[in-house]
This record gives sequence, structure tokens and C-alpha cells, in this order.
Amino acid sequence: MGSSIVYTLFLIGICCLALVRDAQAECCVTVEDVTFTVDRGTCSSVGGYGGSTCEVRICADGVAQVGSFCGQGSCNMFGCNCDGGCLTGEWTKTFVERYENYGVRIIKSHKFP
Repeated sequence: MGSSIVYTLFLIGICCLALVRDAQAECCVTVEDVTFTVDRGTCSSVGGYGGSTCEVRICADGVAQVGSFCGQGSCNMFGCNCDGGCLTGEWTKTFVERYENYGVRIIKSHKFP
């Protein structure tokens, strides 16, 4: 009798592990720090800060990061399982296109983590 309970628990454990292995949560923790200049307007016009040289932390959609993560909606405390998934785009390329009227010119950028 005791060995059948152990065997049943073992099988349940194997099934649970198989389900956990397939579970995936997209995490929206990647950001890009951008250093740039603007020909028209100010750094704050495009969500940045600074004087003659501007800085901003953006998400993939080319917009300054709002909050701690780059999810379309709220995320868990690790930046995963965000409502609507992660923001999408081509990072600095999208940033330059989005603010083309301000004459944004990228000096350098660094994506992390």
C-alpha cells in the first residue's frame, strides 16, 4: 500500500515538472540608454533631460520608459507576465523616426540587460 502512494506521488511530480518546463513568461526588462542631440526643441520635448547633449532611457517603442519595465500593461515584480506583452519597435531607430520633427541625432546608445 505504501509503495503505491509513493509511486502515485512520483508520477504526479513528473507531470508537474513537465508542465513547469513548458510554462514561459515573457519578461520586459530590456531598456536602452540613449545619448542624443536635438536640432529643434529641447531634450524634454522628446522625453529626455540635459542641456546641449540629452539623455533618455527608452523602451523598444522608442518612447521614454515609464515605470520600472517596458510592458504594455502592468507587470509582476520581476518585469514578467506583463498585461499585453512587451512594447515593440526598433529602439533608437523608432525613437529617431518618432521625433523626426525635432531633428534627433543619436550620439551613442547602450541596450541592457
